Amino acid sequence: MESDIDLPECCGSGCTNCVLDRKTAKPPTSDAPNILDNSYRAFQCTSIIKCTANTFQFRFRYAGTHDSDKQLSIPPGSHLMLRAERGFRDARRPVAKIFEQWRRGIEVRPRGHVPRVEKYDKAERDLYFSRPYTPIRVDREGKAFEVLVKLETGGEMSEYFTTLDVGVVTEWKGVYGGFSWVRNGWKNVVGFGQGVGLAPIYSIMAGVLDDEEDETRLHLLYCCRDLDGVLMRSDMQAMGKYWNFGYSIYLSRESCSCEGKLARSCKCLSSRIKYNEPIFNHRLEEVDIENVLKKLVNGSFHVLICGNESFTKFVEGCVTRLGISDYYKF
Repeated sequence: MESDIDLPECCGSGCTNCVLDRKTAKPPTSDAPNILDNSYRAFQCTSIIKCTANTFQFRFRYAGTHDSDKQLSIPPGSHLMLRAERGFRDARRPVAKIFEQWRRGIEVRPRGHVPRVEKYDKAERDLYFSRPYTPIRVDREGKAFEVLVKLETGGEMSEYFTTLDVGVVTEWKGVYGGFSWVRNGWKNVVGFGQGVGLAPIYSIMAGVLDDEEDETRLHLLYCCRDLDGVLMRSDMQAMGKYWNFGYSIYLSRESCSCEGKLARSCKCLSSRIKYNEPIFNHRLEEVDIENVLKKLVNGSFHVLICGNESFTKFVEGCVTRLGISDYYKF
């Protein structure tokens, strides 16, 4: 989010949904050509942050030297393709220190048993393998973007990521994706995200909040295994200060000793959650989805869904049974 500018003074009444909606001025869009022109471009890793036990946030900045007249344009909800050489192990780059704990916690397979990763970029030569990633933040002028990466046991791209460190140059291509945001195109947007599937929904909603002319009302229902696995937690809490954003977090497997899950409330989390943080110690259920969507029947709304196959199928089934056809699956 950008810093507040030219905001009027608060009335001092402590309104929950303040008319001073903390919107910020959206910088003018440049007409400069895009660095990403559907061919692979070099981006240098500039930072790595550990978010959870197996999820990391990477920042990459354009490493080219002959494109000073260009900008980095990645529409919210879009994804890029990262490629790596199949022989990356031959470079013998050591595992970066930030990943050592994750590596110790998994079973390292013999090299001969590494599964061949699916080839997402069908036009790419067999010398490479590729995977898609959705940026959560984009710095147009700084020509940088950030992605969330969940490391998977036995994953070839996950192993490649563990060899990255600040300063390493990678290759990205784009932009891809069929979703297109229209300012004020819907009165309400409801997003259902699971794990790193939060990325496209977060980027879209953050973009709306950064646009002072967009008054779309947003609600996010985010699902995780446990509290330690919640991503972008502080960011969501900050977004919750906007008048047109609300969210709920559902934990499907958080340990509980007070039997609170049976009553759909839990005292075990009270010492671990922040003030007014809407976290629920139970799995997202159809009744939760109905309660949110039925309130929006009288207004135009759109549903966004992103998660694993079973999660997407569950949410899609729920919205379909409610007679809703205006939804998008990432």
